[in-house]
Amino acid sequence: MEPRRVVSVLPSATEIMYALGHGSELVGRSAECDFPAETYGLPVVMRPRTLYGDRPSREIDRRVREVRGSGRSLYTLDVGLLRRLRPDVLLTQDLCGVCSVTDEEVAEACAQAGVRPEIVSLSPTRLSEVWSTFERVSRAIGDPAAGRRLGAAVRAKLPPAPGTSTRPSVAVVEWLDPPILSGLWTPDIIAAGGGSPLGPRPGAVAERTTWERIADQPPELLVLSPCSFPVERTRRELRDPEILRRLSQVAPPKGVILADEAYFSRPGPRLAEGVRLIHALLRGDTSSLPMPAERWTDPRGGRAA
Repeated sequence: MEPRRVVSVLPSATEIMYALGHGSELVGRSAECDFPAETYGLPVVMRPRTLYGDRPSREIDRRVREVRGSGRSLYTLDVGLLRRLRPDVLLTQDLCGVCSVTDEEVAEACAQAGVRPEIVSLSPTRLSEVWSTFERVSRAIGDPAAGRRLGAAVRAKLPPAPGTSTRPSVAVVEWLDPPILSGLWTPDIIAAGGGSPLGPRPGAVAERTTWERIADQPPELLVLSPCSFPVERTRRELRDPEILRRLSQVAPPKGVILADEAYFSRPGPRLAEGVRLIHALLRGDTSSLPMPAERWTDPRGGRAA
């Protein structure tokens, strides 16, 4: 089969394409597709309408809720560029209007551009479904064997299945102000790593809460992995005096860890590293963490969180 011309407006799908060994078939991406480094050489088909990623968490949350509440999209598709790129396959999602455009927006943009790609919408809600997306993408580009190989390779990275002994409670927070407990596949990541997830049940959407509620029944391990934030961005956010004051009240016995969002929020191959991180932390093995992650300590000189 001839190589396909593929546009991905979903960072996880872009990662999957490269992991399948078909990154050379990508002809367009979203502005948020940032891994691997080769991605940056691709034309940008989708951009956020407003750039405010460096604003405080509470302000970003307020603006996003205002835009979504009015029925507007947070993103825009370049119809002229779509027309020039002539994709055979377009990889998208229809799970979260905050993360990307919806299926309807993609279909409308393609109609305006006069192109008719195969639209592959990836919207997993459980960890097993994330692994299944590898084969969905590989079938769409005509190489189903690549998806099977990638799935086997990712599963081989996972730690042994945990036993039935008591599991420490673990909370993964995907937003800091207000705090949001991560759902969908994240409870599966925690369970696969040997923990008991605090917050939404597996497959359910994320849960908005307060730091006071978290402090009332603190988890034994707290992972801060805000969606779209690398570790450095999370570290800067924690300089906010109010967030710092509330977070310092939680004090989980196994500590607070800052982790790159790609290993929890982005449903691609690197979720396996999220499982490995939880497994290592619960075992007390922090000598070589399997991803960009670091232990957080209260900068005011109090006890390590």
